[in-house]
Amino acid sequence: MALQTYTAASLDPARVAAILSAAGFELGPPVRVRRTVLDSFDGRLHGAGLRLELHEAGPARLVLTGAGAVPAEAAAGGAPRLATDLPPGPLRARLAPVLDVRALLPLLVVAGTARLARRRDGAGKVRATVVLYEQAAVEGAAGAARPGPAWGAELHPAAGRARDAERAARLLASAGLEARAGGVTDLVAAAAGVDLGGTRLSPAVEIDRHEPALAAFRRVLANLAATVEANRPGTVADLDSEFLHDLRVAVRRTRSVLAHGRQVLPAEVAAAAREGFGWLGEATSAARDLDVWTIEWDAYTAPLPGRAGRALAPVVEEIGRRRAAAHGELAAVLAGPRYRELLAWWRAWLDGPPVDPGGPKGAAPAGAVAARCVRRAQERLLARGRAVTAASPAEDLHELRKDAKRLRYALECLATVFDPSATKAFVRRLKALQDNLGEHQDAEVHAAQLAAIARHLHGTGAAGPDALVAVGQLTEHLDRRRRAARQGFARRFAAYDTGGTARALATAIGKRANRVAK
Repeated sequence: MALQTYTAASLDPARVAAILSAAGFELGPPVRVRRTVLDSFDGRLHGAGLRLELHEAGPARLVLTGAGAVPAEAAAGGAPRLATDLPPGPLRARLAPVLDVRALLPLLVVAGTARLARRRDGAGKVRATVVLYEQAAVEGAAGAARPGPAWGAELHPAAGRARDAERAARLLASAGLEARAGGVTDLVAAAAGVDLGGTRLSPAVEIDRHEPALAAFRRVLANLAATVEANRPGTVADLDSEFLHDLRVAVRRTRSVLAHGRQVLPAEVAAAAREGFGWLGEATSAARDLDVWTIEWDAYTAPLPGRAGRALAPVVEEIGRRRAAAHGELAAVLAGPRYRELLAWWRAWLDGPPVDPGGPKGAAPAGAVAARCVRRAQERLLARGRAVTAASPAEDLHELRKDAKRLRYALECLATVFDPSATKAFVRRLKALQDNLGEHQDAEVHAAQLAAIARHLHGTGAAGPDALVAVGQLTEHLDRRRRAARQGFARRFAAYDTGGTARALATAIGKRANRVAK
């Protein structure tokens, strides 16, 4: 039986308490309580059907519940930032795979008065639990409180006691109370208009394939600008690495849409936007590169001997220092006048009155222009990939990786004019190629960065012989990964450059591909 809350406007909580007492429930005294709903920015726990709350009434504890899930609890000194901040145990084991690197944020704080009612069996074991909440309210960021329901009786099923929970539910219903799905926090959230599902931002917007391309491209770009702004506070605060990642991807998608829309957007506006977002993209590079170091460190060092891992401590410290400095510089950029002016100008143009006609293809049907963008991106990718040989410099693979991203961004941002299932099938093929190119690029870049860090540490005397030997071992490991990716490129590209891929893309963009704007 799932968590339920019972309430009724005509029955006060004192009467409900008397009904419970008469049915054999032991009632505790009223106590002040505070419950904080925790989830990631993008609502990963909610998406997995889980609810994590910090209960502060007496010793603080974290409580994990969910439909069909066995509840888990752990003592807490406060709200953890990451799943890895929790001690090893069932709670951490269940949270870590869902949250990954995302931080836990307070989505809702509910305060009020509660009385605990328990019914026990002859051995003293709890058979059913009801918590009576009164005057529950949402605490705002500024300390102001918004009222929720006047009260609620929250029924907590005990593990293995389904029949006892059903009897308690019938008791509450017979008293004239109405059952509501979820707990008191759900009722308070609904009353206050708080969405506990987190913030989920899609790169795609609804596009009518017959509408003018300029109108469609402006909506796509406005959606991406909103994504940049939504992730800016978390990036500035460095809450978790996904805020910067999502902001950076939104900037890259913006630059890709601008490139695809050269003949759709007004030339002077597109040129100014390309310059501005090119600057912003460059400003995010250093911090993101160092985030990737942190994320991949365990995987990079896992094959090394244990002694090498310990000897690399100065490198870890140096990466941490560089990362903190890079994030500090990026935070200053995102709080600075150039960023504010860029976004203000851009949003004003995107949200302003319609522009007529835009570029040469601004009035063309959006579906035809979208198909043209994807087809040309694919042609460019294939031409560059076919030109790569064993003797080609690494830069050629890097440029090919950019081409693959431009193609994928076009498919993602203009997705609603394409066939969704066919697009998904095509993207699986494209992603396999992207994984190979990304592995090659990351290994090469990180090997070069590691060499620079080693030179710095050696020059400052911060790294002894053991550390330098370990750096050599890690560099060799990265180089093996780079060589393996490079050797596997021909096979990966050949698997992509097939008739099956061509048919998958043709199906994705549909017959509209044959009606491309000339």
